[in-house]
Amino acid sequence: MPLLGPVRIARLVTTFGSARAAWHASEAELAAVPGIGPRLSAHIARSRPAVNVERALRRAGEAGARVTTWWDAGYPERLRELDDAPPVVYLRGRWDGTAGPAAAIVGTRRPSPYGVNVARTLGEALGRAGAVVVSGLARGIDRAAHAGALREDGMTVAVLGCGIDVVYPPEHRSLMEAMLARGGVVSEVPIGMRPRPQQFPPRNRLISALAQAVVVVEGGVDSGSLITARHAAAQGRAVYAVPGSVFSAASRGPHHLLAQGARLLQGPGPLLEAVGLAWRPGTSGPVAGLTDTEARVLAVLDERPEQIDRIIEGTALDAGCVAAALATLEVRGLVQQTPGKRFARWSVFEGSNRPHRAGGVTWSNHSSS
Repeated sequence: MPLLGPVRIARLVTTFGSARAAWHASEAELAAVPGIGPRLSAHIARSRPAVNVERALRRAGEAGARVTTWWDAGYPERLRELDDAPPVVYLRGRWDGTAGPAAAIVGTRRPSPYGVNVARTLGEALGRAGAVVVSGLARGIDRAAHAGALREDGMTVAVLGCGIDVVYPPEHRSLMEAMLARGGVVSEVPIGMRPRPQQFPPRNRLISALAQAVVVVEGGVDSGSLITARHAAAQGRAVYAVPGSVFSAASRGPHHLLAQGARLLQGPGPLLEAVGLAWRPGTSGPVAGLTDTEARVLAVLDERPEQIDRIIEGTALDAGCVAAALATLEVRGLVQQTPGKRFARWSVFEGSNRPHRAGGVTWSNHSSS
């Protein structure tokens, strides 16, 4: 009901002893509740006739959703800790709301190849280790994180800013269907409600609440991902930021968080430790699935930009093959093109074979930009 948020609903239920009693309270009784008053009580009284609980429950069932409230055993455990916990939560998929190891990965809808690679790699590491990857099903970083977890047959959960039966953005329908089989989707927004801008900032508090740690990969200083980070800090969650290029606008958000005291994340290890798991490097990382030609091109590159002529010479391949391989590697976020038609390798979370330790977990040296 508009104007009646979780805190006021909780106050009404506490005052009257039950949701049913609060629902049937008179306008005068509602007005006497602290924080309600005559104006809001009149609004509640006018709005009640338009609310059809039976119809809403029927629509939820038709959408394959489970409706849970504060009083239900199936209510997500970590959401109960919130001062403004949603009174009703809609769930779809296999995830049952259990508070197991979980991390949220958030960021811009317009990521760089580097950002996509980082989010996907973190999602893979979490999924492989058995942690739930939480995000918002948005384009860009969210999508890459969800897809990374699914690639490792991991569990991933999306918190929606619309009704749980609405696919937004619409091109993520197949991704959502895959998530329902391996995880789930969550929303506090009523069934059938389309996405509205004002619904996304409150949604972000649920993303952070469902996780033990939140990672911001890329985003602006005023982006939704930083709203999520602020919620996480207020909720006592660990907040991590991934550093990026100083020339990229998408790095401003993470760098701002680092200046504010967020933890620097340079590899999956500390994140896995933060959720109580050990990092198990796998073979299906960012360089898996390359053709022989692409692997040969990638093998001759490092972080120092090289002219394409030197790459052709190093691979002993013809120019057309090298150019095609470079284009594919750039799209996958493994190679970046620098001014002067030079190419260098993005070594995100993989690199030399000489490991170092940070946070008690060993992983390979790598560049953070």
